Amino acid sequence: MNVVTYLRVSSEQQAERELSIPAQREALQSYADELGWSIVNEYIDEAKSAKTDGRPDFQRMIADAQKTDKHFDAIVVHKFDRFSRNRADHAIYKALLKKHGVTVVSASEPVDADTPHGFLLESMLEVISEFYNVNLRHETLKGMRENASQGFHCGGRVPFGYRRVQTGRKVTYELGTDKEVKLVQQMFQMAAEGHGGKRIARELNNQNIIKGRRWAPSTVLAILDNPVYLGKRVWNKKSDAHGKQNDISEWIVTENAHPAIVNQETWDAAHASLMARKVTKTK
Repeated sequence: MNVVTYLRVSSEQQAERELSIPAQREALQSYADELGWSIVNEYIDEAKSAKTDGRPDFQRMIADAQKTDKHFDAIVVHKFDRFSRNRADHAIYKALLKKHGVTVVSASEPVDADTPHGFLLESMLEVISEFYNVNLRHETLKGMRENASQGFHCGGRVPFGYRRVQTGRKVTYELGTDKEVKLVQQMFQMAAEGHGGKRIARELNNQNIIKGRRWAPSTVLAILDNPVYLGKRVWNKKSDAHGKQNDISEWIVTENAHPAIVNQETWDAAHASLMARKVTKTK
């Protein structure tokens, strides 16, 4: 029987352990050889989570399986959670594949889904996989919440004007170069004097203090709105990748988490001026 293999890792850490792509490939090849199957193609998604179906090679594989001239009858994975950690996606895509004569086989979890016992066992494995995923997300968020409450970095880009400092497994900030610090201070001072994002960006670009760095008004305004420059660490401000903002009661704010670049007086003056400009524009 001709089969294809699907290999996936969700992170660099996982890639360094037993679920690395080479380890999965070796295990799947051994499994196919043992059964006398021929692997005719391989699909790989690296650093992709199985919580969603938004994986390039996964979608390419599903599309290929629906072609009338496909040359395989099964998709072989190391474990079912490589295929999906979402029960709904698992059921939908397995049903779609079955409609086109393609089955999903786990090399390390062999079950006969066509029997009542096999169907029950596979369903249980899917539930366990989804539980693991939900529990991992819960534990990760709990760890990040604790990390944030102590004033440490929880991922993402380090704000302009700072640089990251590693202390054991924790990451915090220290001041960046003098040029960067002075630029941030200049932004706040100009805002306090009544200038808006466009004027500040234009002035910084004319000065060209950091060669090749171009400033957009939106970038300037984002800096002026970030309390990190008061020495505060704010986490959980947004709830998702689409930028939906959480209620302020859900934010975790840590005072004096790192050196401040501007003082409270300058911050207040800058924000009062920016707010006055907004009011004027709406009249």
